[in-house]
Amino acid sequence: MSLFAHYLHKWKFRLAILIGLVLLWPLQNSIINTLKSDALAPYHIKLPIDLTTELRHKWEIEPDAVIEKIFVSGSFSDWHIDDTYYQLQQQNNEYTYELPVYPGELEYKLVLFIKDKVEPVWILDPNNPYTSLNPWGGENSVLHIADWPKITLISQIFTLALIGTFLLFCILEPLLYWLLHQKMPFHRKLVLSNILILVCAQVLFLTYQLHLNRQLVKQGLIDNVHGMHLILNGEGIDFEQLNLQKRLIDNALTKFFLPATTRIDKTQSSLFQITLSDFAVLDKNGILITLRHRAQNLQIQQSRAEQLGFSSTQDYFVEGMWSKLIPQAIAEASQGQIITASRPLKVKWVETPRTRTAEFLLGYSQFVQPIIYRGQVKGFYAGSIQVKLYGDELLRMLLFQALLLGGVVLLSSWLFTRVGKLVTEDILKLTKWTQNIVKGNLSQVLTINSQDEIQQLSENFNKMRQSLQDSFNHIELQNSRLYQEAYFNSLTALPNRKKLYSDLAEQSIAALLVININDFGEFNDFYGISVGDAALLEVAQRLSLQRSNFSLYKTGPDEFVAALSSQTFATINRHILAELAHILYQDICQTPLVIEKSEYSLSVSIGGAILANSVNQNSETYTADPQTSSASQLHRQADLARRFAKKQHIEYCCFSEEMADSEAFEENMRQSRMLAMAAQEQWVEPYIQLIQPLIDAPVKFECLMRIKLPTGEILAPYQFMSAARKSRLYPQLMRCMLTKSIALFKHQTYEFSVNITLDDIAIPQNLEEILALLHNETEVCKRLTFELLESEEITNYEAVEHFIKSVKPLGCKIAIDDFGAGYSNFVHLLSLDIDIIKIDGSLIRNLDNDPKAQLLVETIANFAHKMGKKTVAEFVENEQILALLYQYHIDYAQGYLLGKPAASIEHALAIFNQP
Repeated sequence: MSLFAHYLHKWKFRLAILIGLVLLWPLQNSIINTLKSDALAPYHIKLPIDLTTELRHKWEIEPDAVIEKIFVSGSFSDWHIDDTYYQLQQQNNEYTYELPVYPGELEYKLVLFIKDKVEPVWILDPNNPYTSLNPWGGENSVLHIADWPKITLISQIFTLALIGTFLLFCILEPLLYWLLHQKMPFHRKLVLSNILILVCAQVLFLTYQLHLNRQLVKQGLIDNVHGMHLILNGEGIDFEQLNLQKRLIDNALTKFFLPATTRIDKTQSSLFQITLSDFAVLDKNGILITLRHRAQNLQIQQSRAEQLGFSSTQDYFVEGMWSKLIPQAIAEASQGQIITASRPLKVKWVETPRTRTAEFLLGYSQFVQPIIYRGQVKGFYAGSIQVKLYGDELLRMLLFQALLLGGVVLLSSWLFTRVGKLVTEDILKLTKWTQNIVKGNLSQVLTINSQDEIQQLSENFNKMRQSLQDSFNHIELQNSRLYQEAYFNSLTALPNRKKLYSDLAEQSIAALLVININDFGEFNDFYGISVGDAALLEVAQRLSLQRSNFSLYKTGPDEFVAALSSQTFATINRHILAELAHILYQDICQTPLVIEKSEYSLSVSIGGAILANSVNQNSETYTADPQTSSASQLHRQADLARRFAKKQHIEYCCFSEEMADSEAFEENMRQSRMLAMAAQEQWVEPYIQLIQPLIDAPVKFECLMRIKLPTGEILAPYQFMSAARKSRLYPQLMRCMLTKSIALFKHQTYEFSVNITLDDIAIPQNLEEILALLHNETEVCKRLTFELLESEEITNYEAVEHFIKSVKPLGCKIAIDDFGAGYSNFVHLLSLDIDIIKIDGSLIRNLDNDPKAQLLVETIANFAHKMGKKTVAEFVENEQILALLYQYHIDYAQGYLLGKPAASIEHALAIFNQP
């Protein structure tokens, strides 16, 4: 990052802080000006002519004593040494006086002169609760007047210090940060940083020293002016009438300036020696009364006045030098503070460069001091001071500071260079040591004896080295354990499926045999897991007897894989693979397993697959199957052949292209996507088929599922039902079917039925959603019948009973559909709360020419009537079958003779309503 980029980092935030600090300057000035506006207002002393009894008693004044006059006494002489009291005036039955104030603590007392008494009575101001101890005993009333000029100066210095400090931080921080990130030796960075900090510190010190010298010179100037004031007061000047005292003032100033033939004592520092070169007295309106110059300066000032076009030195000073200073002093005269300023630009050019430089460093060369007498402005003192020698002295001081700074920089740079090299020497040791660590050398011990943080760091590094060494040993052991767990079966210690796939990816395996123990889950359930584990170990041991010819893997709970490498077999073809499969089959199945003195028999199914480029092309069995050209598919193809062998009840089968019907797979995927979209987009449509009563009863309907595609094509159940169940999408379709069937018959009076499977009610989530739908349609539930498909073996009686008990209270009826087919069982009628029996169509379809079917249907009908169950005959396709149903007293009939499934109730009723 460049230096410029470092300065731009967070520049908005820093600029905002700087603006805030700069705005603090006018804000504080505004607050101070508001607070000090009436700070020097005269204090109003009031005392009633007739003192209260409380005051008389407190100060032991007799009740009939007559007060002749009252004075206020204290340190009131702003510039005079003998003006220590003022007399209170009578006004409106009280004594009053406007007491002038000045910054600081003003102590005073009231002096009461009583008639016919020599000694006056000294009392405290009853209206002022503040007092202070008198050094000579007793107490004085005191006024605390804030010194606003000093407060202003302190606050301004503080604000400037904040602004300067922040500016210095904004300048130094990015510079140091950039410097420390440069590519250079560390000791050089230390030296440059040290020089930068020393220079900034020296600048701050010089700035403070310059400000301090200015204040000391200003205080010396005030003392000189005060001394001049005392001289004038000693000469008897009446400050109430300064305009009439010109001759006396001139005489006094002449006495003061004539002896001053030397401007400065050469033997002393000129920094704090103040020389008044010009001095003037002005009235309270700023009108010049008199102006005097030192003898050696008179001609110089006259020459400057002529160069600037002034007729006299009086005009040169009043209209030139003090043209802005006098109005400012008049405006701020009430504060009683001296006002300083430098020469205006229009007169500064006549001065020598040496004088201009000195004036710039000091900050001023002109002053105006108001004359305060009894709290009133009576006039002004104005003048100029010599600054040339001050500038010379300050330049000498700056030169000395520069030489001192140079010496400190040289010494500190040498020291930092030495320290930096010592530090970097140890750091280089650490760097070299860490490089060895990176290379894997954990045996080297780091030794640094610096007795500081670097030594502590080296000791911690040694601990880290030892910890790393221990960790690496532990990690190596752990990796070995993890590798064993990740790539080997924990029971048999054989490589697992992950290791097989890793070996397949390396193209080192040319053929596979997948050996699966048939029905091993049932074996485990019957004999127990411990016997099952022992059986697996025995099978693994028998298979391992032939491991010289192949690599054996344990890829599943009941599956082993034999992998044949092209490096072991010169040629690999179907005949060789079949021979090996037969040998393995005989090893496992020919002899029973003996486990804990008991014999157990197992059967296995074996499937094989050969990598296409590993087949001997000269063999008669060679076929270039594209499916076996990828090693990553080899295991899946061998497993597919194994499943084919199990299905065909043969011991072994080798994979062929006919087994991998890719078109069938793609069709299954297409149907799955279509069914998922059908469930999501509500493509399921209920088709209605009439159930005609053969007794005196109203008609009923069955809702049969169809899927209506966006193209308008209607799919019958035989086109999608198998795929729906295998893809686990049927429950979603069934819920959609139930929702639409309820909506279709909600405003009808007919009873209707909907098919439901064991999967629909055995899965808790599906059952909850069905029951939630039924609870929202309680009126429709009274006309709803659920047809439970009996063609599927009902094994989960608990789920069926729970469903029946859940829907029966809502008014729903239960029917067993396709009764008489599949796993038909009369026990269902006894154990389950069934309302209707629907006789399977395989019995009804041949009822007119099959005596056995007639006997079975008659038996079912008689049994149902005795049990109080209604019967429904499906697949009624001719009048002969319908006549037999009347003969067997079947309650309802359903079939194409009576009506085909239709898209609406009206179409389903069309045949029934025909005459």
